[in-house]
Amino acid sequence: MVFQFTKRQTKQGFINILCTDKIVRVAMITNDIGGGTGNHLLSMLKHWDKSFWQTVIFSTAPGWDRTVPDVPIQYLPPSRYFRYYPVAQLRYLAQLKKILFNMLPDIVHTYFFWSIIYGRLLKMAGRIKVLVENREDEGFNWGLHEYLLLRMTKSLPDKIICVSEAVKKVVQERERIEESRIAVINNGADSNHVPSGLQAVTRRELGFQEENLVIGMVANYNRPVKGVGNFLDVVPAIVSAVPSARFIFVGGGNEENALREKARMLGIEPYIVFVGYTKEIHRYYEIMDISVLNSFSEGLSLTLLESMGYGIPVVATRVGGNPELVVEGETGYLVPVNNHGLLADRIIKLLSNPELRRSMGEEGRRRIE
Repeated sequence: MVFQFTKRQTKQGFINILCTDKIVRVAMITNDIGGGTGNHLLSMLKHWDKSFWQTVIFSTAPGWDRTVPDVPIQYLPPSRYFRYYPVAQLRYLAQLKKILFNMLPDIVHTYFFWSIIYGRLLKMAGRIKVLVENREDEGFNWGLHEYLLLRMTKSLPDKIICVSEAVKKVVQERERIEESRIAVINNGADSNHVPSGLQAVTRRELGFQEENLVIGMVANYNRPVKGVGNFLDVVPAIVSAVPSARFIFVGGGNEENALREKARMLGIEPYIVFVGYTKEIHRYYEIMDISVLNSFSEGLSLTLLESMGYGIPVVATRVGGNPELVVEGETGYLVPVNNHGLLADRIIKLLSNPELRRSMGEEGRRRIE
């Protein structure tokens, strides 16, 4: 079989692919298909040409209540008896070795730390022809142990895809990967939204009046890196300046009760609605006047991509790939982490100026498109 590298255009940009004279078999291996990475992976696969790609996703964690494309997803559940490090990892490795032996994929594409390590060990064992890895964030939850393993096996991946220049810099510095094996491919988001016509219904369900201005945050409550609890500290200053402001927090996680308690302690409970996890996230984007991202670290935020795609001005922390998306003063504002005063000031400025919200929202939509 003759292989050559070429460029093939997809809806979400150009990607380097391994081109053959037959269908390309791709095994996607991930620790999780929940969260932003899972959303992006499933959304991306909706646009893949099935006459060219034959794709299967293998996940070691369930996918929650996801709308999935017409792609097989095989869940590899944990063992009742082999649940702890390192026997749990060895069991998954053995499972994947058998799966790949039967599937014979042309490309294996891995997401998250342990899937990356499994892929590298199986490449070393000769089970993988071409190994591609993704880096979705700045490695905020990886420590010395993880980076030691990554550096020890750094010669094995054929390509590492980074979602932003900021992530690429981290990969070069911490993993010591040469630039020639790194590709920066930005996350994408669908921007052709068909209005639901349910804005009035949604506002009524949330208890909002016509005069209320809505600030939204879409985030995983379980990840402190998203700064959800930190943002609650900013809310009192905002409602003091703009009493008509209301806040919606869209997302799921075990920390929701703690966040609700903090809101109660701060006396801001009447101004806040915790929506929880929902597949109808478009309904909440449609009623937002401002979208806030208060993360301490980011790769290339899907929340920002989606918000700007809906024409919503954004206020985000100046971390990771956020400055690669948000044009300061044109599509929104960037603020330093933990600068509560400036964060409140920028939100209040937008709440007080409908024309500024409109113009920034339009510029954001144009940028995403």
